Amino acid sequence: MKQIVIISHKTMAQGMAETIRFFAGDITNLHYLCAYENGKNAFPADELAATIASFNDQDQVFLLTDLLGGSVNQNCTQLIKNKQVNVITGVNLALALSIVLQPEDRLSEQEINKLVSEAKTQMVYMNDYNGNDEADDE
Repeated sequence: MKQIVIISHKTMAQGMAETIRFFAGDITNLHYLCAYENGKNAFPADELAATIASFNDQDQVFLLTDLLGGSVNQNCTQLIKNKQVNVITGVNLALALSIVLQPEDRLSEQEINKLVSEAKTQMVYMNDYNGNDEADDE
């Protein structure tokens, strides 16, 4: 089974998880951790370790982090040595939803890379999208 943990600075992870549940229903394999929240000035390493320890050894774990090079991503990247852990940074709603909604219990590296590539296409500067030409409005 896939286990998805969204991890961010402050409460972005919680908001993203709640939004995914709005679209996809109560997903039991979706988790989140909000780092540096409630006056805590440290990454919640113990909480993340406990979350991962609660999964089955056969589970494929996705740690979806907010910012490349940020402390959240740096802490999560240290867990890649665990073969079941996949860390993806710069997460957006399109990517998180895609991973959650994939029917397979496990995703290959090729499938993961495809989902990441597809999610990148969801970032669009709308002022230039479809030639946003005012003359076409009439």
